[in-house]
Parts: sequence; C-alpha cells; structure tokens
Amino acid sequence: MSLKKLIPIIAVAFFSLGGLSAQEIYPMYYPCRSENGKWGYVDKSNDWAIRPRYDAVLYETNGGMYPVSEGGKWGFVGVSGEQLTDIAYDAAVCEIDYRKNKYSVYYAALRRKGKWAFIDVQGKFVTDFKYDEVLILNGKYIIRVRDGKKMRSGYLSNDGKEVWNN
Repeated sequence: MSLKKLIPIIAVAFFSLGGLSAQEIYPMYYPCRSENGKWGYVDKSNDWAIRPRYDAVLYETNGGMYPVSEGGKWGFVGVSGEQLTDIAYDAAVCEIDYRKNKYSVYYAALRRKGKWAFIDVQGKFVTDFKYDEVLILNGKYIIRVRDGKKMRSGYLSNDGKEVWNN
C-alpha cells in the first residue's frame, strides 16, 4: 500500500487517539454487594469486574483506581483487582469525573495517623503524610496544613508541586 493511501488511515487513527482520556482508557465499574455481604465492583453488564472480597468500597476514581477496605483499613486496587497500595490506611479519598473527560485525574489521597498524603494512579506516593486536610474537587487538589493556630492553604499542582496561597 502506498504512503498516499495510508495518510488518511493514519490521520483517522491519530485524531481518534488524540481524544482519549483516563475515563476512556479505564472502564467504569460500580460498587456492588454480593450475597455473602462482601463488596466488589461490577461493570456495565453487571458482571463482576473486581471480585467481592472487601468489607467496603467507594465509588471509583477516574484513572482506574478503586478504593477498598478490609478490617477498617483502606487502600486502592486497579482495574483488574490488582493491589496498588497496601490496605493499611485510615481513610482514602478520590474523585470521579462525573462529567467524563472534563479533566484528567492525577492523584488520590490516603490518611495515616491524622495526616494525608497523595498517590498517583499507579499507587506511588508523590507526597509524604503531612497535610491536615485535603479536598479533591473538580480536578483540583486542595491542601491545608495547621501552622500554629492558623491553617495554611494551597493546592498540589498536576506535577506534584505545592503552591501556597498564604
């Protein structure tokens, strides 16, 4: 096949891939409780995507990270149920992009001993456990640290850098 005939095919493939986001790459799974009382995630066909073995689960974060709990501790598993983090933390927070493809998700957060840290979508820590409060909202990562009697506020940028407001 000549290059002239391949150009339209390459162009279609390129522009089709250009619109992909984390939401399209990672499937949407839904929390579901099994007959034995354990929780897992089902796909749009109502088939088990992540087998029910957890005491509790939260709604999926955009990016293919699923928060799960065993014995009162939290962690994250991936799209195939593979463990991304230990299930050893006091809390887990993440955000799903309900509007699909509005923004990319870079991080989720875990709490240990009253402090929060951020992880990336592979489950690797991008910060230490040092934040007193975190909020993940509309693709933004709000951070707050107590400084004496005052709260210092800022956000975590998409490249993992802290940006402080005051």
